[in-house]
Amino acid sequence: MKKTNRFLTILIFIFLYIPMFVLIVASFNTGKDITNFEGFTLNRYVELFHDEHLLKLLGNSLLVSVLASLIATVFGTVSAVGINALNPKMRQAAMTLTNIPMTNPDIVTGVSLGLLFVFIGTKMLGQRDSLTFWTLLIAHITFSLPYVILNVMPKLKQMDRSLTDAAMDLGCTPFQAFYKVTLPEIMPGIVSGGIMAFTMSLDDFVISYFVSGLDFVTLPVEIYSYTKKPIQPKIYAMFTLLFALIFVLMVAMNVMQIQGDRKKKEKRAVSDSKAMRTFKRVAAGFAAVVILVALGFGIFGTRQEQITLNVYNWGQYIADGSDDSMEVIAEFEKRYPHIKVNYSTYDSNEIMYSKLSNGGITVDVIIPSDYMIARLIEEDMLLPLDFDNIPNYSYIDESFKNTSYDPENVYSVPYTWGTVGILYNTKHVDVADVTGWELLWNEKYKDKILMFGNSRDAFGIAQYLLGYDVNTTDKAQLQECADLLKAQKPILQQYVMDEIFATMQNEEAWIAPYYAGDCLVMMEENENLAFYLPEDQGFNLFIDAMCIPTCAKEKEAAELFINFLCDPEIAGANMDWICYSTPLSAAKNYMDPETVSNPVSYPSDEVLANGSSYAYLPEDISRFVESLFMDVRNS
Repeated sequence: MKKTNRFLTILIFIFLYIPMFVLIVASFNTGKDITNFEGFTLNRYVELFHDEHLLKLLGNSLLVSVLASLIATVFGTVSAVGINALNPKMRQAAMTLTNIPMTNPDIVTGVSLGLLFVFIGTKMLGQRDSLTFWTLLIAHITFSLPYVILNVMPKLKQMDRSLTDAAMDLGCTPFQAFYKVTLPEIMPGIVSGGIMAFTMSLDDFVISYFVSGLDFVTLPVEIYSYTKKPIQPKIYAMFTLLFALIFVLMVAMNVMQIQGDRKKKEKRAVSDSKAMRTFKRVAAGFAAVVILVALGFGIFGTRQEQITLNVYNWGQYIADGSDDSMEVIAEFEKRYPHIKVNYSTYDSNEIMYSKLSNGGITVDVIIPSDYMIARLIEEDMLLPLDFDNIPNYSYIDESFKNTSYDPENVYSVPYTWGTVGILYNTKHVDVADVTGWELLWNEKYKDKILMFGNSRDAFGIAQYLLGYDVNTTDKAQLQECADLLKAQKPILQQYVMDEIFATMQNEEAWIAPYYAGDCLVMMEENENLAFYLPEDQGFNLFIDAMCIPTCAKEKEAAELFINFLCDPEIAGANMDWICYSTPLSAAKNYMDPETVSNPVSYPSDEVLANGSSYAYLPEDISRFVESLFMDVRNS
């Protein structure tokens, strides 16, 4: 039995640590393929330390984690002492309440805290930017507190309470008794709790995603947007350094625990002296880290003379310099050195709309899709553009002007356009089955089919398959679409958005509907993938356009940014990397000829004639569709 347990333990550790080992090896690999080690290099670390953006994000994460863990350690220790002084029943009740934040799903905690901060900020304090660095810090302190309390409580239980009474009998005040007697005894638990709080804060993504604004983004939130393209090797170096940091902290925590146990066998005076020296060293170390991080953050993040332009866009929807592409934002900042771009991402129109409508953030430029632009116009959430500041608008093709969502060309400038079709794996999917949208309902490929995770695209596919108007407001037809989606669910692997990239490229799934531009990216990574449009049934033809929301603070700078992206040379380099189609014919002169001639990016006029665009649906219909889709996903 012991051998079996030992063997299972070894297997578990292998399973846990092999991915980390692979990541560490990849950070020293000269090649980009993690499955093929081509040679040793430190260039990934050199690239990392020359990337000002990533270093700033790392500084943001360290700053929040250090401050949150320090504050949580202080309040958690005081709380643990108070809870320990309660009678047994009250103590049990307090510990139950303490455990709730840890057992509560992160997404519930994140959403609830986000709503609370928005309500207090906008409704009670009248602030537009209700989600800021401070809300992020408060949230991290909140979920870190229980870890400190649970680490300190066992040390308090192990301590002889009569020691504190004896100290006060000998003339100590309650504070002196705590400082000289209680604190040294529980110090290992305090340090362990502080380190645990730091690691949990540094690692957090879900809660941070819902409580942070656009002015202060942590590294995990930023890394989430990198899933749409192959991860750059310098990110492996970043992960390796973070793993090393956490590993060192965990070793230190265990050393502290061992030292704490040993102290019980030594003389009390010696024990107290060593414990206090340890406490002072740890406190001094944390203080030094805070100062260094704050100084680093100041170096990278503060230039009082600059304008900060907040751009809110889809994940990895602008060339970032990887794969020898142009780093568009860096080029803009070179041309306009007085403007600093703060770039943040979202993964659906609905998430972007939710953050804007809730009033939690201030944004200067957004890039929503056509139907969402119509909704934003209808709800007076966009500012009219001053086209005197956007002279490059003249390069936009006439076919992309006077659109249904912005018929008078007042609020938007087209950024990209594209189609929605089906991506499939030619190695596993029979070409005879590739006929139309019904492929997504083919039971032969059960558990290998993916589906859109947003209601508009999912219902759009059902409407095309049933032959209904893609913008229907008939509730009976919409209910029929929901029934069709319910019938599909048992054969689906999962509902996805950006998760599709890894799943399709790694051949974990074989069939999925998605946007043509992103499908091209996946096809470049896996030669077995192919794309087609169900021409006979119809498909979505969309436009994503640049707009300025009413909450914008830097309208003129936003118009300069929009104008910059409409420069044909910039647009050409940008579209070559993101693989979407450009609304500027002049930009094609600066693009790879193979991209321009690719029928996935640029279908023929005959094919495009079968496409249709989503229109803005009335509020009651939008809510009805959302409720139906929620029912589908929960069925």
